[in-house]
Amino acid sequence: MAFNVNGLSNYTKEESLQLLTKAMFTSKTASLLSGAGQVLPGIKSAEILPLLSSDVFFQADSCSYQSSGNTTISQRTLTVGKVKVQETLCPKDLETKYTQKALAAGEAIDMGVFTEQIGAEKAGDIAEIIETAIWQGDLNSSNPNLNKWDGFLTILDSLGFGGAGDPIRGNVGGAYSSITASNIDDILGTIYSVIPAALLDKPDLFIAMGTDTFRLYRQWLVGANLFHYSPTEIQSMEIIDPITGIKIYGLNGMNGTNKIVAGLWSHFFLGTDLMNEEENFEFIFNPFERRIQFHAAFKYGTQISFCDQVTYFKL
Repeated sequence: MAFNVNGLSNYTKEESLQLLTKAMFTSKTASLLSGAGQVLPGIKSAEILPLLSSDVFFQADSCSYQSSGNTTISQRTLTVGKVKVQETLCPKDLETKYTQKALAAGEAIDMGVFTEQIGAEKAGDIAEIIETAIWQGDLNSSNPNLNKWDGFLTILDSLGFGGAGDPIRGNVGGAYSSITASNIDDILGTIYSVIPAALLDKPDLFIAMGTDTFRLYRQWLVGANLFHYSPTEIQSMEIIDPITGIKIYGLNGMNGTNKIVAGLWSHFFLGTDLMNEEENFEFIFNPFERRIQFHAAFKYGTQISFCDQVTYFKL
Protein backbone atom coordinates (compact mmCIF):
# COMPACT_ATOMS: atom_id res chain seq x y z
CA MET A 1 0.00 0.00 0.00
CA ALA A 2 1.20 3.51 -0.77
CA PHE A 3 0.15 6.85 0.59
CA ASN A 4 -2.58 8.55 -1.35
CA VAL A 5 -1.56 12.22 -1.18
CA ASN A 6 -4.09 13.54 -3.70
CA GLY A 7 -5.92 15.42 -0.96
CA LEU A 8 -2.80 17.08 0.44
CA SER A 9 -2.09 20.68 -0.37
CA ASN A 10 1.21 21.62 -1.93
CA TYR A 11 2.77 24.52 -0.02
CA THR A 12 5.28 25.36 -2.71
CA LYS A 13 5.19 27.17 -6.00
CA GLU A 14 2.41 29.72 -5.77
CA GLU A 15 4.02 31.78 -3.01
CA SER A 16 7.66 30.85 -3.46
CA LEU A 17 8.74 33.65 -5.78
CA GLN A 18 6.86 36.29 -3.82
CA LEU A 19 8.34 35.13 -0.53
CA LEU A 20 11.83 34.82 -1.95
CA THR A 21 11.67 38.31 -3.44
CA LYS A 22 10.48 39.65 -0.10
CA ALA A 23 13.32 37.91 1.68
CA MET A 24 16.02 39.11 -0.67
CA PHE A 25 14.98 42.64 -1.57
CA THR A 26 12.90 44.12 1.25
CA SER A 27 15.79 45.03 3.53
CA LYS A 28 16.36 48.76 3.33
CA THR A 29 19.74 48.66 1.61
CA ALA A 30 18.56 46.00 -0.85
CA SER A 31 15.45 48.08 -1.61
CA LEU A 32 17.53 51.20 -2.25
CA LEU A 33 19.92 49.38 -4.57
CA SER A 34 17.12 47.54 -6.34
CA GLY A 35 15.36 50.85 -6.91
CA ALA A 36 18.59 52.28 -8.29
CA GLY A 37 18.94 49.39 -10.75
CA GLN A 38 22.04 48.05 -9.02
CA VAL A 39 21.03 44.38 -8.79
CA LEU A 40 22.83 42.00 -11.15
CA PRO A 41 20.81 38.77 -11.64
CA GLY A 42 21.89 35.45 -13.09
CA ILE A 43 25.23 35.14 -11.26
CA LYS A 44 25.94 31.49 -10.48
CA SER A 45 29.39 31.96 -8.94
CA ALA A 46 31.13 35.21 -9.92
CA GLU A 47 30.87 37.97 -12.47
CA ILE A 48 33.42 40.48 -13.68
CA LEU A 49 32.50 44.15 -13.43
CA PRO A 50 34.48 45.86 -16.22
CA LEU A 51 35.48 49.39 -15.27
CA LEU A 52 36.36 52.09 -17.76
CA SER A 53 37.82 55.52 -17.05
CA SER A 54 39.15 57.99 -19.58
CA ASP A 55 41.01 61.31 -19.41
CA VAL A 56 40.11 64.16 -21.72
CA PHE A 57 42.44 67.09 -22.50
CA PHE A 58 41.36 70.01 -24.65
CA GLN A 59 44.02 71.11 -27.14
CA ALA A 60 44.46 74.05 -29.43
CA ASP A 61 42.93 73.17 -32.79
CA SER A 62 45.53 72.68 -35.54
CA CYS A 63 46.25 70.45 -38.55
CA SER A 64 48.55 68.14 -36.59
CA TYR A 65 47.27 65.12 -34.65
CA GLN A 66 48.41 65.11 -31.02
CA SER A 67 47.38 62.22 -28.83
CA SER A 68 46.72 62.95 -25.17
CA GLY A 69 45.01 61.32 -22.24
CA ASN A 70 44.54 57.69 -21.30
CA THR A 71 41.67 55.25 -21.32
CA THR A 72 42.01 52.69 -18.55
CA ILE A 73 40.08 49.44 -18.44
CA SER A 74 40.12 47.51 -15.15
CA GLN A 75 37.80 45.13 -13.38
CA ARG A 76 36.40 43.99 -10.07
CA THR A 77 34.81 40.64 -9.35
CA LEU A 78 31.42 40.16 -7.70
CA THR A 79 31.33 36.72 -6.08
CA VAL A 80 28.06 35.39 -4.68
CA GLY A 81 27.74 33.15 -1.66
CA LYS A 82 25.42 30.12 -1.63
CA VAL A 83 22.92 30.10 1.23
CA LYS A 84 20.20 27.75 2.40
CA VAL A 85 17.74 27.79 5.31
CA GLN A 86 15.88 24.62 6.33
CA GLU A 87 13.49 23.66 9.11
CA THR A 88 11.13 20.76 9.80
CA LEU A 89 7.66 21.43 11.27
CA CYS A 90 5.51 18.73 12.80
CA PRO A 91 1.74 19.48 12.79
CA LYS A 92 1.23 16.96 15.62
CA ASP A 93 3.19 19.23 17.94
CA LEU A 94 0.36 21.76 17.70
CA GLU A 95 -2.45 19.43 18.75
CA THR A 96 -1.83 19.88 22.47
CA LYS A 97 -1.36 23.64 22.16
CA TYR A 98 -3.85 26.49 21.87
CA THR A 99 -4.56 25.57 18.23
CA GLN A 100 -6.76 22.68 19.38
CA LYS A 101 -9.51 25.19 20.20
CA ALA A 102 -9.84 25.96 16.50
CA LEU A 103 -10.36 22.32 15.55
CA ALA A 104 -13.56 20.30 15.37
CA ALA A 105 -13.50 16.71 16.58
CA GLY A 106 -11.37 14.56 14.30
CA GLU A 107 -10.32 17.53 12.21
CA ALA A 108 -6.72 17.75 10.99
CA ILE A 109 -4.70 20.91 11.44
CA ASP A 110 -4.73 23.06 8.33
CA MET A 111 -1.07 23.95 7.94
CA GLY A 112 -1.83 26.28 5.04
CA VAL A 113 -2.59 29.13 7.42
CA PHE A 114 0.50 28.46 9.46
CA THR A 115 2.84 28.13 6.52
CA GLU A 116 1.67 31.48 5.20
CA GLN A 117 2.43 33.15 8.51
CA ILE A 118 5.64 31.23 9.07
CA GLY A 119 6.75 31.99 5.51
CA ALA A 120 6.21 35.71 6.03
CA GLU A 121 8.13 35.55 9.31
CA LYS A 122 10.97 33.64 7.68
CA ALA A 123 11.11 36.13 4.82
CA GLY A 124 11.36 39.00 7.28
CA ASP A 125 14.09 37.30 9.32
CA ILE A 126 16.10 36.43 6.21
CA ALA A 127 15.78 40.03 5.00
CA GLU A 128 17.16 41.34 8.31
CA ILE A 129 20.17 39.01 8.13
CA ILE A 130 20.76 39.97 4.50
CA GLU A 131 20.64 43.66 5.45
CA THR A 132 23.49 43.17 7.92
CA ALA A 133 25.46 40.89 5.60
CA ILE A 134 25.25 43.41 2.74
CA TRP A 135 27.43 45.72 4.83
CA GLN A 136 29.18 43.51 7.39
CA GLY A 137 29.48 40.19 5.57
CA ASP A 138 32.95 38.70 5.93
CA LEU A 139 34.08 35.37 4.50
CA ASN A 140 36.48 35.06 7.43
CA SER A 141 33.80 35.60 10.07
CA SER A 142 32.92 32.85 12.55
CA ASN A 143 29.29 33.97 12.38
CA PRO A 144 27.47 31.62 9.95
CA ASN A 145 25.04 34.40 9.07
CA LEU A 146 27.85 36.68 7.93
CA ASN A 147 30.47 34.42 6.32
CA LYS A 148 28.79 33.73 2.98
CA TRP A 149 30.08 36.83 1.13
CA ASP A 150 32.11 39.98 1.78
CA GLY A 151 29.95 43.03 2.46
CA PHE A 152 30.61 46.63 1.48
CA LEU A 153 32.44 47.52 4.71
CA THR A 154 34.66 44.44 4.47
CA ILE A 155 35.50 45.33 0.87
CA LEU A 156 36.48 48.85 1.89
CA ASP A 157 38.44 47.62 4.92
CA SER A 158 40.48 45.30 2.70
CA LEU A 159 41.73 48.25 0.66
CA GLY A 160 43.00 50.65 3.31
CA PHE A 161 43.79 54.27 2.49
CA GLY A 162 46.36 56.07 0.37
CA GLY A 163 46.93 53.52 -2.37
CA ALA A 164 45.68 53.45 -5.93
CA GLY A 165 42.04 52.45 -5.96
CA ASP A 166 41.65 52.89 -2.20
CA PRO A 167 38.69 54.77 -0.70
CA ILE A 168 39.06 58.32 0.57
CA ARG A 169 39.70 58.56 4.30
CA GLY A 170 36.74 60.24 5.97
CA ASN A 171 38.35 60.40 9.41
CA VAL A 172 40.99 62.84 8.19
CA GLY A 173 44.17 62.56 10.24
CA GLY A 174 42.41 60.20 12.66
CA ALA A 175 40.95 63.28 14.34
CA TYR A 176 37.94 61.44 15.79
CA SER A 177 38.09 58.59 18.29
CA SER A 178 34.35 58.42 18.93
CA ILE A 179 31.01 59.47 17.45
CA THR A 180 28.74 61.50 19.72
CA ALA A 181 25.75 63.82 19.42
CA SER A 182 28.20 66.66 20.03
CA ASN A 183 30.64 65.91 17.22
CA ILE A 184 28.49 64.20 14.58
CA ASP A 185 28.00 67.50 12.74
CA ASP A 186 31.76 68.07 12.63
CA ILE A 187 32.30 64.52 11.39
CA LEU A 188 29.79 64.99 8.57
CA GLY A 189 31.41 68.32 7.72
CA THR A 190 34.80 66.62 7.48
CA ILE A 191 33.39 63.85 5.29
CA TYR A 192 31.76 66.44 3.06
CA SER A 193 35.04 68.33 2.69
CA VAL A 194 36.82 65.32 1.15
CA ILE A 195 34.08 64.00 -1.13
CA PRO A 196 35.34 64.57 -4.71
CA ALA A 197 33.85 67.82 -5.96
CA ALA A 198 32.76 66.15 -9.20
CA LEU A 199 30.34 63.97 -7.23
CA LEU A 200 28.56 66.73 -5.32
CA ASP A 201 25.94 67.39 -8.01
CA LYS A 202 25.18 63.72 -8.68
CA PRO A 203 21.57 62.83 -7.83
CA ASP A 204 22.49 59.47 -6.32
CA LEU A 205 25.10 60.81 -3.89
CA PHE A 206 24.37 59.53 -0.38
CA ILE A 207 25.76 59.23 3.12
CA ALA A 208 25.00 56.00 5.00
CA MET A 209 25.41 55.19 8.68
CA GLY A 210 23.93 52.81 11.22
CA THR A 211 20.59 53.67 12.77
CA ASP A 212 22.48 53.93 16.07
CA THR A 213 24.65 56.67 14.59
CA PHE A 214 21.62 58.26 12.91
CA ARG A 215 20.05 58.54 16.37
CA LEU A 216 23.03 60.62 17.50
CA TYR A 217 22.64 62.73 14.37
CA ARG A 218 18.98 63.30 15.22
CA GLN A 219 19.97 64.39 18.72
CA TRP A 220 22.29 66.95 17.15
CA LEU A 221 19.46 68.22 14.93
CA VAL A 222 17.28 68.74 18.00
CA GLY A 223 20.10 70.43 19.92
CA ALA A 224 20.71 72.74 16.98
CA ASN A 225 17.00 73.66 16.93
CA LEU A 226 16.56 72.22 13.43
CA PHE A 227 12.96 71.16 13.91
CA HIS A 228 11.76 71.66 10.35
CA TYR A 229 11.94 67.96 9.49
CA SER A 230 8.75 65.92 9.40
CA PRO A 231 8.33 62.96 11.76
CA THR A 232 7.99 60.72 8.70
CA GLU A 233 11.51 61.56 7.56
CA ILE A 234 12.94 60.89 11.00
CA GLN A 235 11.00 57.64 11.38
CA SER A 236 12.14 56.37 7.99
CA MET A 237 15.75 57.18 8.88
CA GLU A 238 16.17 59.25 5.72
CA ILE A 239 16.87 62.96 5.77
CA ILE A 240 18.54 65.65 3.68
CA ASP A 241 21.33 67.14 5.74
CA PRO A 242 20.79 70.91 6.18
CA ILE A 243 24.51 71.66 5.93
CA THR A 244 25.69 69.49 3.03
CA GLY A 245 22.41 69.00 1.18
CA ILE A 246 23.20 65.28 0.85
CA LYS A 247 20.62 62.64 1.71
CA ILE A 248 21.59 60.69 4.81
CA TYR A 249 20.34 57.17 5.49
CA GLY A 250 20.22 55.27 8.75
CA LEU A 251 20.67 51.57 7.93
CA ASN A 252 20.35 48.65 10.32
CA GLY A 253 23.01 46.81 8.36
CA MET A 254 25.66 49.25 9.62
CA ASN A 255 24.65 49.16 13.29
CA GLY A 256 27.45 48.65 15.78
CA THR A 257 30.22 49.56 13.33
CA ASN A 258 30.76 53.29 14.02
CA LYS A 259 31.37 53.63 10.28
CA ILE A 260 29.99 56.09 7.73
CA VAL A 261 30.07 55.73 3.95
CA ALA A 262 29.57 58.46 1.35
CA GLY A 263 29.36 57.65 -2.35
CA LEU A 264 27.13 57.09 -5.36
CA TRP A 265 24.56 54.31 -5.33
CA SER A 266 25.56 53.63 -8.93
CA HIS A 267 28.93 52.35 -7.66
CA PHE A 268 27.41 49.77 -5.28
CA PHE A 269 26.16 46.43 -6.61
CA LEU A 270 24.19 43.44 -5.39
CA GLY A 271 24.56 40.14 -7.21
CA THR A 272 22.14 37.21 -7.16
CA ASP A 273 21.04 34.21 -9.17
CA LEU A 274 17.38 34.97 -8.53
CA MET A 275 16.22 34.16 -12.05
CA ASN A 276 17.58 30.63 -11.79
CA GLU A 277 15.60 27.64 -10.54
CA GLU A 278 18.25 27.02 -7.90
CA GLU A 279 16.56 29.73 -5.84
CA ASN A 280 13.75 28.23 -3.77
CA PHE A 281 11.51 29.29 -0.93
CA GLU A 282 8.95 26.62 -0.23
CA PHE A 283 7.05 24.41 2.16
CA ILE A 284 6.79 20.74 1.20
CA PHE A 285 4.70 18.08 2.90
CA ASN A 286 6.68 14.90 3.53
CA PRO A 287 4.06 12.10 3.49
CA PHE A 288 6.43 9.54 5.02
CA GLU A 289 7.32 11.58 8.11
CA ARG A 290 4.02 13.51 8.14
CA ARG A 291 5.97 16.71 8.54
CA ILE A 292 6.19 20.04 6.79
CA GLN A 293 9.66 20.84 5.53
CA PHE A 294 10.69 24.45 4.95
CA HIS A 295 13.44 25.14 2.43
CA ALA A 296 14.97 28.39 1.17
CA ALA A 297 18.03 28.62 -1.06
CA PHE A 298 19.58 31.58 -2.83
CA LYS A 299 22.82 33.22 -3.91
CA TYR A 300 23.88 36.69 -2.91
CA GLY A 301 26.92 38.94 -3.03
CA THR A 302 28.12 42.55 -3.14
CA GLN A 303 30.79 44.64 -4.85
CA ILE A 304 31.82 48.28 -5.26
CA SER A 305 32.96 49.43 -8.67
CA PHE A 306 34.97 52.64 -8.09
CA CYS A 307 36.17 52.42 -4.50
CA ASP A 308 38.44 55.43 -4.99
CA GLN A 309 35.32 57.61 -5.22
CA VAL A 310 33.92 56.36 -1.92
CA THR A 311 34.56 58.38 1.22
CA TYR A 312 34.91 56.00 4.16
CA PHE A 313 34.84 57.09 7.80
CA LYS A 314 35.89 54.75 10.59
CA LEU A 315 37.40 55.29 14.01
